[in-house]
Amino acid sequence: MTSNMNGVNGQRNPYILGRPIHERHKFFGRESLFSFIEDNLNQNVQVILLHGQRRIGKSSVLKQISNFIQSNEFIFVEFDLQDKSQSSLSNIIHNLATAITDKIADHLNIDTDNLQTPTNAQLEQDINLFSEVFLPNIYEEISPKKIVLLIDEFDVANNEITDVNIVEQQTLLFPYFKKLLKEQEKLFIVPVIGRYLNDLPNLLSLFKDAPNQKIGLLDQISAERMITNPAEGILTYEPEAIKEILQLSAGHPCFTQVICSAIFEQAREKNKKNIERADVECLLQKPIETADAFLQSFWQVLTVEERIIMSTVAEAQKIAIEQGRKVPVEPLYLLKRKDINQTEQLYQAWDRLKENRYLSDDGCKVTVELIRRWLLQYHSLQNEIQGLKTQELQTQQNETLEDIVKNLIGVANFWSEQGKYDLASQHYEQALVIKPNNNSIRVSLAEQYLQAKDFSKSLELHRELFQADSQYYKQGYLEALSEYGHHLIIQREYIPAREQYKKILEIEPNTKSARQKILEIESYDNNPTTTTPDTINTLNNTIQRSHNGSTFKIILAVMTVLVMGSVGYTAYRLSSDCPGGKQKEFGIFCIEDNSKISNGDRTFFPNVKNSYRDQGIKVFQQQKYEEAIKLFGEAVKSNSNDPEVLIYYNNARAEQKGNPFTLAVAVPADNDPDIAKEILRGVSQAQQEFNQNNGLNGRLLEMKIANDAGQNEQAKEVAAELVKDPSILGIIGHYSSDSTKAALEEYDKTDIPVISPTSTSTQLLGKKNFFRSLPSDAAGGKKLAEYAFKMLKLSKIVIFSNPESSYSNSMREEFTKTFEKLGGEVLHKPQINLADTSLNMDSEVAKSIFRGKVEAAVLIPDRKNISIALNIARVNQDVAERFKSQNTNRSAMKLLGGDTLYSNEILSQGGKAVENLIVVVPWFREAPQAKDFAEKAKKQWGGEVSWRTATSYDASQAFIQALSPNSERITVIDKLRNINFVVNNTKTSGDQLQFSPEGERQTESILVQIQGGKWIMPPQ
Repeated sequence: MTSNMNGVNGQRNPYILGRPIHERHKFFGRESLFSFIEDNLNQNVQVILLHGQRRIGKSSVLKQISNFIQSNEFIFVEFDLQDKSQSSLSNIIHNLATAITDKIADHLNIDTDNLQTPTNAQLEQDINLFSEVFLPNIYEEISPKKIVLLIDEFDVANNEITDVNIVEQQTLLFPYFKKLLKEQEKLFIVPVIGRYLNDLPNLLSLFKDAPNQKIGLLDQISAERMITNPAEGILTYEPEAIKEILQLSAGHPCFTQVICSAIFEQAREKNKKNIERADVECLLQKPIETADAFLQSFWQVLTVEERIIMSTVAEAQKIAIEQGRKVPVEPLYLLKRKDINQTEQLYQAWDRLKENRYLSDDGCKVTVELIRRWLLQYHSLQNEIQGLKTQELQTQQNETLEDIVKNLIGVANFWSEQGKYDLASQHYEQALVIKPNNNSIRVSLAEQYLQAKDFSKSLELHRELFQADSQYYKQGYLEALSEYGHHLIIQREYIPAREQYKKILEIEPNTKSARQKILEIESYDNNPTTTTPDTINTLNNTIQRSHNGSTFKIILAVMTVLVMGSVGYTAYRLSSDCPGGKQKEFGIFCIEDNSKISNGDRTFFPNVKNSYRDQGIKVFQQQKYEEAIKLFGEAVKSNSNDPEVLIYYNNARAEQKGNPFTLAVAVPADNDPDIAKEILRGVSQAQQEFNQNNGLNGRLLEMKIANDAGQNEQAKEVAAELVKDPSILGIIGHYSSDSTKAALEEYDKTDIPVISPTSTSTQLLGKKNFFRSLPSDAAGGKKLAEYAFKMLKLSKIVIFSNPESSYSNSMREEFTKTFEKLGGEVLHKPQINLADTSLNMDSEVAKSIFRGKVEAAVLIPDRKNISIALNIARVNQDVAERFKSQNTNRSAMKLLGGDTLYSNEILSQGGKAVENLIVVVPWFREAPQAKDFAEKAKKQWGGEVSWRTATSYDASQAFIQALSPNSERITVIDKLRNINFVVNNTKTSGDQLQFSPEGERQTESILVQIQGGKWIMPPQ
């Protein structure tokens, strides 16, 4: 780079410190990020989450969105929550309305008074003025444009707030925005947060389907432009000087600017035009001092353990440099030498720092060298260790408070058992003052309020819990709403009663009991003399006994119209929105969407945003397979963890080549997309390997995906469609034993082979065309029972399962049969029903431990009741702790379980409550015979895979090996049934795959145990 300047003296420093960059020409890089935002906005995605480290340039990105996205469709409104951590919801919304008003007035060149912004006082009285009056007026002014809110520091709602009244309002901020977006089609938000995304469960649970993007370090070209372009014509940077700056900043925009600003100041003092490497090296102290102001905000958000790790890594690097070693020692090893215990919290802190790029991938180097030098100067390891010891002292004080809380809870439980709910509530309230964030106490207190008929307090607590974790606390909230609604009906307060049931439907649209109650209330309101609850119940019973088919639909239509004549058509129609995957018929009925099978002409995961995939689907529909191959190939590169696009890529190849072998895989894409993807990963990996090797005699493999939604009826419908397609040689699926059982009713009508990779129920046996690539419940139940009796020396157990689930019931039967045959005793036979909503789990667990002297609980939930099983584990721990505090000589029950409990969800949510839980599974990645496949799959998908991926891979390989040049369904069945048919260990995920005459895989189940927050193989 050349320079024609006369001198640096008098020149203004062009580098920007301490403020977001709003000038387009001073902003560098992030082009792909803006494309990501623009693509999602154009697809009408209403929430796009951005997150990243402190000082990484998030605010600058927000300010540049309107510069990079030139659109006549959107108006971008900036709004910063930075200074609003102590603000109420009404005050925040008032400020937001003001920001929108100012932007629109400026955009339209009109006076702000014309837009009638609601005042804070008005919003305090009625927050709905914003959505029902203000926004519609704005839309009318800007029509047909839409509003995009660019919200900085969106996680401010999680900050510590001291005003109790403000807490009550602000806890509604996230759900308020979610409700707002649901109601406002023309409103979009791009929120930016400055914490780890996983540290904000409220945000993730409310916007769980929103695409998100991390704002990270700049790429090398953008970072070089940030160095050279601002001073172009003033300074010339030698290549080695640029390299040294990047070595110090690692492309971090803030610290790149800090270093360059210091260099410019020095050059101006010396009137020096050419910047060399030595100029950077001799100037280092000033950038460190300047960076201190910026790094304090970064340091404040780190936990004590994270600070310890950061300072330890910096120290280890310093030692390595002094000793001339290339690789520093691991931080936890260095801490051990300094007599610091290697706790799980330290391991987790280390992992988080690596994941969020504060540390290198191996965790042994600070990513930004300038930060490392700042740490050595301002946050030495010795100082941080002293801080850790101070925290340990605080922990000891907290343990004393813990004892007080336990005693209060013990007294509260005593009064609750005596029916003195007011006294119980008082003690729970005292416990909650000491432990305000303890959700277990909050749940108990909410229940006591409900028992005491203090509905307002109970619902308030239940709502807060639901907002914190919508899945885990949903059932409790729904039950409280239902109880309150019932109470209001008894009091003849029908209007507020109806509101409670409408709230239930907002959360669970398919709750039949809530719809029924609304119908009953409408009948009271509109025509009490002609329609009664008994009339409607009689009508419903008549309809339930009617036949299926079109005649049933017509009868149902007529009868429903008759009912609606009494209860009000509009109210009924509004309260009966169809769930996903269904559509209205006659404006009334929810019927299934016919598009449940795809080989590349639609996606079953629309919440996964991938523009290449969407373009590929369009050209695939037009049979432009060559173009589809290219687009699906780009889609795979864009999201290498998505198995659907890899299947479609291979399908396009197979269709282009012609005459493919065709199989189908059935997955619960609608209701359990994560499980569906786990299955598809195994299938697509096998398909990819087969097609990469040019298939069989040049014929490639096509995989059709069928979405059964994990529902029995839809599984039957999908199966009926699949058997009609003569090209399909076999079926992989279905996921649950119940849906597989339903689908087999259709598959049995023809000779089509079915291999299930996930269904274990023994009730599926005896079908000529049915096989499975995993051990059945007979093998799993036997293995778990033998281990419980022989290795754990257990003699008395209790089982929690769901008798309505084929899998859960089958597993319970097999375990019980083996355990009792060995001499063990099962109490409360046949089982305690997990699906019984009236059951008091707290009482059942206490009764089992204290009265029954039960040694272990066997948890066998179906997929729907995993959260209930997890709650039992927590109650088990709490009850045992309670007895321990009362000097009762009883310990917690040991926990055993079925394979539905083998998940990261159990690890992350269970904590200490599931420590030492033993589960029987079909496959485990750490087992010796599984490691080859586990490594191969990890490389393919960029992370660890589940047992469902492994067994789905095996099912696919079994079909592949059963193919022949002239394959038909019956020839495939015959090959699979052949006693000499073996899928070798070199191809499958573990032991060789061979089927018994009954279609069972001849292999043993595997036991795994949680220890130290990880799954391991227990002693055998």
